[in-house]
Formats: sequence, C-alpha cells, structure tokens
Amino acid sequence: MVDSISRIASAFESARELTLEAAAVAASRLGESSYHRYSQSITPEGLRSLLNSRNSREVRDGMKRVASLMACDDPTINLESYFADVVKNVSSDDVKVKRLVAIYMLRYAEKDPGLALLAVNSVQRSLSDPDSEVRSLALKAISDIKIPSLYPIVLHSVKKAITDAAADVRCAVGFALLKLYREQREELTNDILPLLQDLLADLDPEVVSSAIILMKEAFPDHLELLHGHFRRYCGLLPQLCEWSQLYLIELFAKYCKCFIPKPILVDSSDASLTVPLSDDFTDIPFAVYNVSYHADLSLFLDSMQKLLHSQNAAVVVAISKAYFELTPPLTFKNSKAADALVRLIAVPSVADGRALILQCILVYCAVDPSTFSRFLNKFFLFPSDDTNTAIAKLKILSTLVDLNNVKRVVSEIKYYIANDQRPAVIQEALNTLAGCGQLSRSLSLHITKWLLTRMVGGISSASLDSFVSVLRSLIQENPTEHLHTMLDLSRVLRTQDNLSGTAKAGIVWLFGEFSSINFIICPDVLRVLIPNFSREPKEVRLQIVLLAAKLLSWEIDNSRNSSTEGGAFDAENSRTAQMARAVFYLAKFDDDFDIRDRSRLFCSLFDNERYEIASLLLQAPKPSSIAPMTLHMPLSGNASSFASLGLDPDTEDYLTFCSWTFDGDADESSALRAPAQTKDYSRMKTSFSSSTFFGAKTGNNFSRDSPAAQTSDGAQSHASRDFTSSAGRKYKLQSLDEFFSDIPVKDQRKRRVIVEEESSDEGEISQEASESDDISVSSSTESDTESEIDVNT
Repeated sequence: MVDSISRIASAFESARELTLEAAAVAASRLGESSYHRYSQSITPEGLRSLLNSRNSREVRDGMKRVASLMACDDPTINLESYFADVVKNVSSDDVKVKRLVAIYMLRYAEKDPGLALLAVNSVQRSLSDPDSEVRSLALKAISDIKIPSLYPIVLHSVKKAITDAAADVRCAVGFALLKLYREQREELTNDILPLLQDLLADLDPEVVSSAIILMKEAFPDHLELLHGHFRRYCGLLPQLCEWSQLYLIELFAKYCKCFIPKPILVDSSDASLTVPLSDDFTDIPFAVYNVSYHADLSLFLDSMQKLLHSQNAAVVVAISKAYFELTPPLTFKNSKAADALVRLIAVPSVADGRALILQCILVYCAVDPSTFSRFLNKFFLFPSDDTNTAIAKLKILSTLVDLNNVKRVVSEIKYYIANDQRPAVIQEALNTLAGCGQLSRSLSLHITKWLLTRMVGGISSASLDSFVSVLRSLIQENPTEHLHTMLDLSRVLRTQDNLSGTAKAGIVWLFGEFSSINFIICPDVLRVLIPNFSREPKEVRLQIVLLAAKLLSWEIDNSRNSSTEGGAFDAENSRTAQMARAVFYLAKFDDDFDIRDRSRLFCSLFDNERYEIASLLLQAPKPSSIAPMTLHMPLSGNASSFASLGLDPDTEDYLTFCSWTFDGDADESSALRAPAQTKDYSRMKTSFSSSTFFGAKTGNNFSRDSPAAQTSDGAQSHASRDFTSSAGRKYKLQSLDEFFSDIPVKDQRKRRVIVEEESSDEGEISQEASESDDISVSSSTESDTESEIDVNT
C-alpha cells in the first residue's frame, strides 16, 4: 500500500514539473518575463544548436535566450562568441528574429567589424523588408559597422532610405548620417549636406528631431538652412523629442542674433524715446519701458513658454539662457523662467545636474539679483546637499543678501560654519559672511567678534586659515573700528599653539598693515615674535621680516613729520630700529634664499637712508582679499567676465553669449523666412484606412452628398471606393452614413385578433386578413436576409 502511494506521488510530482516547464515555455513564446527562468537551463552548446536549427521556433527561442543574456549582462557568458551563429539568422523569415539579430548587431558590430562585414549582404536585403522596424534596425546595424571601405555602401543605402514611407526609417537615416560624419567629417560634408536639407524639410516631427541633432553636431554654423523652416519649427517645437528641443532652442537663439532685428525699448513716459536692446543685460536707460519685438522673434519666445514645464532640466536651462540673451530684464522676469529653474532645484530626478542649474542661476543673480531675490529661502543649504551644490548655493546667497534679509542670512551662515565638516563649504560660508559684513559697520563688528570667539573656542587647523582670511578682509574695510579686534588677535598669537603657518602669517601681515592706523600696539607684537623666529614656519618668518621693515618705515616717517627741525632719524636710540636690525641679522642666515634676499634688501635701503623708496615699497595700499558680494557684471561674449564667479570650465563655455550681429532691414529679414517647400512621404504608404481615404476632407465630407463622392453628373462614384488586398479580397470603403443606411427599419408586427362571428362572409374576410398579415411578415423576413447578405459581401 505504501509503495502504491509513493508511486502515485512520484507520478504527480513528475506531472507537476512537466506542467511548470510547459507553462514557462508557453509564457516565453508570449514574451513573458518568466522566460528567463526557463532559459537558464539552456547550456552554451544547446544555445548554439538552437541558433543553428532549421526550426524557426527553436531559432526564436535561442535569440530570446541571447536577448535575455544581453539584458542581464552576465559576465560568465561571452556572447561575442555567438556572433557568427546569431548574424546568419538575419535572413530569417521570422520578423521577430530579424529584430533580435539587429539589436544584437547594434551592440557587437563595432567590437568585431571584420566578422560583421560578412553579414552586410543580408543586412542590405533587410533594408527592403516590408516591416519598417526591421528596415530601421538594419540601417542602424549597417551604420555601426565602422569599416572605411563600407562607408560608400552605407551612404548609398542612406540615400535610398531617405525617401522611405516609414517615419522611423527616415529618422534612422539622420542618425546614420551622424555616425558617418563622426567618422569621415570633411570628406562626406558635401554628400551629407543635401540629405540634411531633405530631412529638415520633412513633415514628420520624429524625422525633424533627428535632423536637428545632426545639424547641431555637424553643421551648427549653417544657420541659413533654417530660413524656410523657422516658423514651422516654432509650432513644431513641443512635438520634438526632448534633446532635439534643447538643440533647436540653442540654434534658434543663435539664429535670432544673426538674422532678426534687436528688440526695441520704448520709454513709457515718452514714446518717442526708443533704444535697441544693449548687450549689457542691465543697461536699461528707462525706469519704466515697453518692449517691441519682431514678429518672428515673438513667435519663438511664445513657443518656448509651453516647454517651461518640461521634464528635461536641460530644456528648461536652455529656455532660460535664450530669454536671458534675447530679452531685457522685464521680459525675463515675466517669462517665469526663474520660477522654472528654482522648481528644478528641489526635483530629486535632477540631482546630478543640480550644480549646473545653480551655476546658471548664479550668473543671472550676479547680473541682476532682483530676478531671484524672492526665492532666497530656496537657496538655503540642506544636509543632503553635496559639496558643489552647497558652494553654488552659498555664492548665490552672497549675491542676493541686502539690508532687508541680512540678519536671516547671517544666522543661516553661522549655523553652516558651526555644523558643517567640509572645509570647502566652510571656506565659502566664511566668504559669504564677509560679504554680509560689508553692508554695515555694526554687522562687521558683530561678525568679527563672533569669528574671534570661534577661534578662541577651538577649531580645526584647516579652518583657521579661512577664519583669518575673513578677519583680514573685514578689518581692511574699516580698520579704525577694529582696535579691540587687533588686541584680541595679539592674544591669539601668544596663546594659540594650534595656529597653522598660513593663519599665523596672515595675522602678522595684518599687524603690519594696521601699523599705519595705530602704531602703538604693533612693536610689542614684533617683540613677542623675535625669540621664536628660527622655529617659525617659512611663511611666518617672511612676514616677521616684512613686519619689522614696515614698523621701521612708519616710525621713520612719523619721527620726520613730528620733528620741528627736520633732523635725521636717530636709529641708535630707537627700540623699533634695534628690533628690526635683530630680525634682519637673523634672516641673513636663514635657509630660505627669499628671506635672505628680503633682509639684505631692507638693510641696504635703511642703512643708505633710502627712506622714500622704502615707503613706496612697504606703505602702498593693499586690495581686499574678498571680492565684493554683488558683482553686477556686464553681459558680454567674453568668458572672462565669469572668472570671478568660480564656474566650471564647461559651464563657462555654455554660458558664453554671442553678440547681436544683425544689421539690416526688418522687411528683408522677414522675407528670408518665407515658408519652404516640405516633403510629405505619408502618401507613399500602401496601406489604407478611413483617415487616409478621407484625409483631405473635413468632417462634413463623410456624408453621401459630399462633392468628392459624386461625379460631374451628380452620380456617386463608387469605383474610387473599391480596394483589393494583397490576398486578393475586394473591399468597399463606406462612410458611417452609408454603412447605416443599408440597415432596414423593422416594422413592429401587429397582433392578430381573430373574431369568430356567425356570418360566413365575415369569417372569410378575417381569414383573408390573417393570410395577408402572414405574407407581410414573410416579406419582411426576406428583406432582412437580403440586407445581411449585402453587408457580408
């Protein structure tokens, strides 16, 4: 009994496994994702046998296995070893197999062009396949075989395919030409340019998208190609692919500056006062003004408005750049481009490009801060911001800060300095804090006091240099107000042992500059530094030598100015001169030649009483180490105007603006953009439908009384409505009214009422009535049958 149960259980288990395997195979043939589990059981030898099988179903299973391995990118299986087995199936009658082979060749043809060359003839035959997708994939595959001897064949195939009725094939032509241009460049320029003109004249947006990409990379300076298509492309802009929209906006922005007149600014108070738009974005002579645009320029600006909510951040950035180049500040603010850029900052999907967007905003803020002043809170830092994003936000804050929002910005900056651990972010935050201190005396004193408190409280040596640099800039702005700050710095020199060489050298330099404001406290600083001169770092020793020379020069000038008799300076009795000689003597034996040369120079000047030359060298005013926070730089075509912003080189190249070069008549400019002749390949399609048959008619033409459906004598012409399929079947295309007109309306059957009467005459009458009723019912049934036959035929 137990054996019987075990045999039954074993049979059920075997049946279950067979059922699961059959279900997986069936699912694979329907394109289900469970095919991957089934394909794992296929060995490399079994896969090769499937690819070489004469059974089309087995070949398809093998190609599906190859596609599955390509998708999972399994490193243990070398799919290139199956190249010959896969490529020979390009001549298969199965359309799905052809598609899979073309996809395989797109990846591996470039890696093994010699072996791919063997399949060129089969791929060329696929260019005539009835399936448009197979033709486009074949064109992509043949253009990916990068063998110079094959380029003439590719070019010939492209020239034939450019008139293909399928839009995806003509779109593949554009990318095939782009591949040829990347390989051959100037050698094929004369052949590619006429083909590009045909692609630009195409009516299909998909084909125009590929043509724009080809033009942007291959012929960006041939803007004359856009003359006849400018207005059509403005209306077609929302229908293009995202990257074609980006390239077309950039091309049109350059085109407008070459072939369209500048906008005219009109004073609102006096309409007779007009000036053309200046290349400087902020150079507006009127307080309130109106803007007059050329009709084509206005058409382009309006077409970009629809794309401000594009999911592609690059498109939004390109739109903002176009508005910034082509319009005055008033139009730029009203265009909502600033709102779109700020919205992108918070979108998680553009995290990789957020730093670039912020750098573009930084340029706009540096030219005109009022454009983004209402978005101040959007530029506060988040803990998740990377270093580049944080630095860009801090630079934007430094351009947007003013007396109205400075307290809020200073509070935020203090928090970043106290809590952030990244030295680059702390350095930029300190620079922003120094910019805030330039706004008022009270802010400068408050910030310097807070910085000194942080320095005494203990900070990392990497941040000390940044703190000292900011203190130097704030004290240089108004040194007379910072006497207590200098006293605190002198205590820092005596007590802080963790000062780096750069930080300590900066403080010593600051005392040398402060000697012209308050000389009394500076000699004591020199006295403290002399005993440890030989143990100080190189940069500190150099600054001590400079400090000694500056103090001696200022004392000589003060003594000569205060002397009533104008006598010579008494160097023997001067404590400052004695300390300076001691420093110069120590420096003569220094290991660094720069320090030795400096000490010998100063000794020669003071020993020979060249006090005027020493004053010119040592007492010249020094510029601040921190740039002003608001740049208001002019907009020009030179990338050097962005140098002070610290932008990436690629961003500088992208934001370099060209000048407006058009200088001609507005009417002549409009004549250049007369609509060019377009190419419509949809009429070459062999298939038919109601949309193609009635494509040239309006909705009212679907009635049976339409003129197109009648001959000259008023009779309807049915010959044009007859079609024959490839299988030989005949069809007659009907409108909705014609289709429903053949359906008869069934009369409601009357109920027979038989009345029995005694009179024989009345009985005969009722019998005749019933017979006539039966005849009418049968006739209606026959008419219904005839109408059904007509419909079926």
